[in-house]
Amino acid sequence: MIQNYIIKNNTLYLYLNYDYEFSSFNKKGKSIFSQIKEFINNKAIDFKGNKIVLIVSGIIIGTIFINSNISHTNYNLKEYTNETEYVNKVIINDFLDEPEYIINVNDDIDDNINMKVKQEEQIEQSDITETQVNKEINETKSNAIKDIEEISHNENISDNDISSNNVMEEPTKQQNMVTIYRSNGNIISVEFEDYLIGVVAGEMPASFDIEALKTQAVIARTYALKAIQRNKKLTDTASTQVYIDDNQMHTKWGNDYDKYYNKIKQAVSDTKGLFITYNGDYIDAVYFANSNGYTEDAENVWGNTFPYLKSVESSWDINTNRYESKKNFSFAEASSKLGFNIDESIQIYNILRNNSHRVSSITINDKTYTGIEIRNIFNLNSADFDIEINNNEIIFTTYGYGHGVGLSQYGANGMAKAGYNYEDIIKYYYHNVEIKNTL
Repeated sequence: MIQNYIIKNNTLYLYLNYDYEFSSFNKKGKSIFSQIKEFINNKAIDFKGNKIVLIVSGIIIGTIFINSNISHTNYNLKEYTNETEYVNKVIINDFLDEPEYIINVNDDIDDNINMKVKQEEQIEQSDITETQVNKEINETKSNAIKDIEEISHNENISDNDISSNNVMEEPTKQQNMVTIYRSNGNIISVEFEDYLIGVVAGEMPASFDIEALKTQAVIARTYALKAIQRNKKLTDTASTQVYIDDNQMHTKWGNDYDKYYNKIKQAVSDTKGLFITYNGDYIDAVYFANSNGYTEDAENVWGNTFPYLKSVESSWDINTNRYESKKNFSFAEASSKLGFNIDESIQIYNILRNNSHRVSSITINDKTYTGIEIRNIFNLNSADFDIEINNNEIIFTTYGYGHGVGLSQYGANGMAKAGYNYEDIIKYYYHNVEIKNTL
């Protein structure tokens, strides 16, 4: 019956199946209250408000008001087996009358952009359909299983995620608020600049040079503005841009909190209002952790050509701790991942590389894969890898960390240490771009 949910302003919105038979609050012998209680408990929903709204196809069909005398300090739906203990008032909307449509129940629901690629702002939507909500909730749940890494990179990108055909509306002022769809299911709104502090803190080590942090701030702002322009949803994970709140910063930095927070705040403040454009449009400000010595053409990763996302040398990355890594797989593991019979031998040949030295194609047992496919199959750090077969094991040695397109974060730090400022770094990794100011 209940498919999805959203919590906003201490109200729990429950989205019901379109074909739900709303009759006497009873279906197949189970009351709607019992079904709601079961849904909340099964999903472990942390809801402590006093209003539950029932929705079918974007229309409110009923509202349940919770008894206000229930203590939230001991809040547990499992304790309340009798509806009369819990429910104060129920309102059923008559479809033959004028139905109440949910318009802007979340003034900021939007689709998801998988770029870094991670973000949040003031997003508008005229109405919410059940199909849209299903998609958004599923995306939020899938994002929740990803860990927040100290360096995060835009990994979940499809061909539709980056496009140069959008026309940028000339900004007259900086966005004031941003909406963040958190991986714990909460939806929050924060000041735009505070959001950027949380993104820079989540995306780049605070120990990096201040010019690298400024670079990340400008890129994060551009990425968010582009997402808002597209009416895309900003999350707190690597599916868009990693965002961490003040409590997470305290946990991450411990005794260094004040030093690192003030450093990142300065980086955001010193670049306030700045964003990056190409031919008058916000760029797709993608970035990643560490290169193999060269960044990658966007075309080699996503199939689309972007004049500002071209390969450049990035030698600053080579001596970092993210440069080289190894992964070992038994023949049985490798065969299973590749879809071969476990007792089948594995033969590797015809490894071809592109101009950034990443694998463009590889043949394994007469089946040809792209380097990106192998990277995804084996969850490798990059598409630049060597393969060794030894003692019934396949050993991958990878170089670099991330998809390789756009800014290398460790490369940016290397350039900053070498004396380059944030403008130099941005214009090195993104070809022929302009840095503009909304202020």
